Amino acid sequence: MEDRDKKRLTLDFDPSAYELLEQLALQSGKTKAGLLRTALALYAVAQEEEKKYNHKLAIVDEKGTQLKQLIVT
Repeated sequence: MEDRDKKRLTLDFDPSAYELLEQLALQSGKTKAGLLRTALALYAVAQEEEKKYNHKLAIVDEKGTQLKQLIVT
């Protein structure tokens, strides 16, 4: 994607949310913008699966046991 095709967005975060964004970006090796793009893509997949197939996003252990279900609204 060329720079002229990109859109700029200004966001306000409270201090704890910004700290979390910085920590996750550092841990993942992504930029903050890259991390937000990944999060947006993940949210889109979760929402589509919920709407089309009534599938749920879940955290499972190595045996496939569901530990948590994530609600996407």
